[in-house]
Amino acid sequence: MMKAPVRLPAAPRRWSIARGLHDGLLVPVGLFAAAAAVVLLAAGCRRPEGVTLRKQTRLMMDTYVTIEAAGPVQTTDKAIEAAFERLEEISHKFNFLDSTSPVHAFNFDNVPLTDSEVVEVVRAAVAVSEVSGGAFDITVRPLVELWGFYGDHPAVPSQRAIDSCLKMVGYKNLLVEPGRVTKLRPDVTIDLGGIAKGYGLGEAARVLRAHGVDSALIDLGGDIYAMGKKGNKNWKVGIRNPRGDGVVGIAAVSNLAVVTSGDYERYFFGPPRDTIRNRRTGTVPGTESAAIRYSPRDSGHVPADSVRYCHIIDPATGWPARGMISTTIVMRDPLTAQGWSKILFLRGTAALPLVEKTGGMEALLIDDSMKAFCTPGLASALDSTLLNGITIPRAGK
Repeated sequence: MMKAPVRLPAAPRRWSIARGLHDGLLVPVGLFAAAAAVVLLAAGCRRPEGVTLRKQTRLMMDTYVTIEAAGPVQTTDKAIEAAFERLEEISHKFNFLDSTSPVHAFNFDNVPLTDSEVVEVVRAAVAVSEVSGGAFDITVRPLVELWGFYGDHPAVPSQRAIDSCLKMVGYKNLLVEPGRVTKLRPDVTIDLGGIAKGYGLGEAARVLRAHGVDSALIDLGGDIYAMGKKGNKNWKVGIRNPRGDGVVGIAAVSNLAVVTSGDYERYFFGPPRDTIRNRRTGTVPGTESAAIRYSPRDSGHVPADSVRYCHIIDPATGWPARGMISTTIVMRDPLTAQGWSKILFLRGTAALPLVEKTGGMEALLIDDSMKAFCTPGLASALDSTLLNGITIPRAGK
């Protein structure tokens, strides 16, 4: 059961989520005493007569996708079906594991990308890479594979193997031209999973609007887009507690994406980096016999000095990011938001001045001591009793 929160001062206007956003609205709320341990929270509003909420959940894009829409039954059912059909198209087209997808052909047959929407998503990804100095990088795929996160048995590889993989990583090896993407190195491969879900959120919202729906909540594996309002109130979205049940915050949002990156979904426990730095292993990625792992999930059965390694890998070092355990971005564009959540996870609080400079977004970072750092627009949405302090960096610092 949650304790009563410590109320924080209202956010200064200069950090408002509405800055540069024409229809975005974030209203922090502090209703934690009665909050349920769920991510999506009912708004408790009265709906107009003849308007109902329709909800469907399906397994796609390697996760569960839920679409909840308000409106006349016939309209919403058709709109939801069309949105899921669009997501199926995106799932196929952007999945490098699908042998018929253009991304698979690009990766393994060096066929240039010419599909217009794939090219535009790659262009957007490279733009995020540029602004972040390479913290976000879609060419990190070989490292994710080396660490075993595409399979069921991830493990710590050798440093030699990591160094070998790093030669194949770098977004600057992608040549993005009008209507076309090619490689500057034939061994460069991409994984659009770190940004394609955001694109899917935006496309699902576009399809729903095209079918006459103006009120919906789209949940794509925990990444959310809140469309319009639920009745006469904003949609309420909970920010998951990364080290326990329930949520650490609730934000009321309209026409905004709420996207989170965390270390609690895909991870395993292994030895600290400094204890394995000098191990002798092979040099060919994927063939190391000395890869090490402990129990994949149960921290009660691993050595006390074990380290949690997650699937978000730093393209600069080849090692999983550490320090942050959850980072959340709230902004209008879900595609860009997904990229930014990775930037914050990899660079931590050092990236907050870049958030301020870029504008149009709010951010929440939780480090491995459960200390929160956030922009002022999210401060009063947090339950400080579940966090080891909340820091609001001063603008310009």
